Amino acid sequence: MYTLVFMSSRGNSVRQHTISKGHILLFAFTILVLLLAGIGGIGYGFFQKLHEGGTAKKLQMSLEENDKLRQANLQVESELAGVNEEMKDIRQMAEKIQQALGILGQGGGDNGVSLAPEGSEVPVDTQQENASATDGRSDYTNERQELLNPSILKHEILSLYDYISKHEKQIDGYPSILPVKLQQENGEKYSYWYSSGFGWRMHPLTKKREFHQGLDIKTRSGVPVITAANGTIVKAETSGYLGETVEIEHEGNQFKTLYAHLQDYAEGLEVGQKVTRGQIIGYVGNTGRSTGAHLHYSVYNVATEKWVNPIKYILDQQPTFSP
Repeated sequence: MYTLVFMSSRGNSVRQHTISKGHILLFAFTILVLLLAGIGGIGYGFFQKLHEGGTAKKLQMSLEENDKLRQANLQVESELAGVNEEMKDIRQMAEKIQQALGILGQGGGDNGVSLAPEGSEVPVDTQQENASATDGRSDYTNERQELLNPSILKHEILSLYDYISKHEKQIDGYPSILPVKLQQENGEKYSYWYSSGFGWRMHPLTKKREFHQGLDIKTRSGVPVITAANGTIVKAETSGYLGETVEIEHEGNQFKTLYAHLQDYAEGLEVGQKVTRGQIIGYVGNTGRSTGAHLHYSVYNVATEKWVNPIKYILDQQPTFSP
């Protein structure tokens, strides 16, 4: 047992309290429990604060990661859109090649090119043929707009490749380029324009209406003339009003091409010589019955035994209209 004595400061009052050992232990235990509870509360609060901070940090990281994923997704979508556009361009190029080769119908360059001389006219059946071909190509393209993925595109290109491989000789003999070499070695490019087209026209010298069986390509004198396809030289001679001319019979015996009013022939050129597409055969001149330096270019269809419009066989060449 323990006795607690309380005295007033005046000394006239004394109080005594008896406390057992059990009460003291209970009091000490209570104090200890309260102390531990306080420490526990402080610790819990600190832990919660750390946890909340960690959660906020994780949330921020998650938001940043989501933003990165979103940006990456947008980038992928943009790249896919670019790839899709490239596939469309490839398809258009493939279709243009197919049209040029006659796989989808007769094709060629821009048949709507305006020609210089007044009074020139193209036969009505040629214009109707061009309009019909254009409408057919538009319908064909529209039907296939939905069908575009790498597998289908690969199949289309492989089909074209197989066709080209099978008909390589025939294709090499297909006149498909502008028959003048415009690009110079120093990087400068010659300009040109079509001074007279295929069809009925008023002749610039005789002033009489006549059918022009070729295409006059106006450019400066001396510009190299090149063959439009692989073939064999069958003529290299002076031919009346056409002046110095070269005639080529092309591989597959589909076409012949004629190059007239030449200033001169390429060095070593002779009849019977094999030539390849793009090879220089002469130079633009003003020989024969001519009003100025230009190339008269004609294409003859052996199967139909008719001269045909050369513009159909010149792919992707637009006149610059400033010789």
